[in-house]
Amino acid sequence: MVRKEVSRTDIQKRAEEILIGLHVPAQDAACVLDVIMDAEISGVESHGLMRLKPYADRIRQKIINPEPDIRTTVNGASAHIDGGNGLGQVAMTQAVKVSLQLAKEYGIGAVTVCRSNHFGTAAYYANMMAKAGCIGLAASMAGPTMAPFGGMDLLLGTNPFAIAFPGETDIFCGDMATSATAKGKIRIYEKKEQSIPLGWALDKDGNDTTDPGEAINGILLPMGGHKGYALAMAVDAVCALLSGACLSCESASVFSSAQPANTGHFVAAVDIAHFLPEEEFRIRAQRWFDRLKASRPRSGFRIMIPGEPEAKKRTVAGETISILSETLDMIEDYHQKYAVKKVS
Repeated sequence: MVRKEVSRTDIQKRAEEILIGLHVPAQDAACVLDVIMDAEISGVESHGLMRLKPYADRIRQKIINPEPDIRTTVNGASAHIDGGNGLGQVAMTQAVKVSLQLAKEYGIGAVTVCRSNHFGTAAYYANMMAKAGCIGLAASMAGPTMAPFGGMDLLLGTNPFAIAFPGETDIFCGDMATSATAKGKIRIYEKKEQSIPLGWALDKDGNDTTDPGEAINGILLPMGGHKGYALAMAVDAVCALLSGACLSCESASVFSSAQPANTGHFVAAVDIAHFLPEEEFRIRAQRWFDRLKASRPRSGFRIMIPGEPEAKKRTVAGETISILSETLDMIEDYHQKYAVKKVS
């Protein structure tokens, strides 16, 4: 697969200009690209720049509102946000800000979001809360791509969630889909013309497959069997049942639907300082991290804490990044068609 080296600043600017040309306010376009570029430089390419195409297509088709009326209703330590059918990154960033405000006041802040869309990586938002001195949880339901444990019908989404909290120098961030893998990761395998591991998915007839194309058109399996199934339902409960958004089985894929997604998210921030001195928490957490990392590794392994590989990639990311030539071609094509300077 062909890759190209590009200027990180330039490609982010061009991507923002595409969204602005599609009438996304400049501040919102910058917010969306901040989430996208964080995924790109963290090595989570499946949620990076390649996601710009479905976002732009859905805005152009009037399925996503580029200028949403986002409304927030606060009730004590909880809040509800109506995303106005706007871009998910914008609604979710607002939800995180509200949850942090509530957590600093009450010790905990919980926020539900409805009428949103795909929000990128859950880790981005959990890390925001950890950096603010909180234990953060971020979750989202997703379109139906996974069957119940032992089933064949697509009734559950990959339903990702992330939990993060700070140490002195490291941040723990566990970010995962409740399926055996994220569907976006399978799309990357397809683009690279590589086989996927056995156990990730079934074909449409319910047979095990290592073919990414058959997996995309087939059935994703829950991670850990019945355990991933239970977690997927739990995410649907807090993100959809609690918010009034669509359940996964009522929604559709961001790549194929012609209807508004009504995606639901959930955010919870726990302010560490309300429970014990934050510095004490950070010191104990870091000692724990260090003890885990210093423990005996298996042959060929290096022990890291969840989120550490992505954090290291962010730290060493330079001005030049490598992206798929297919993704670059898409950005150049869409920039010519839709960028702000092309709009009269």
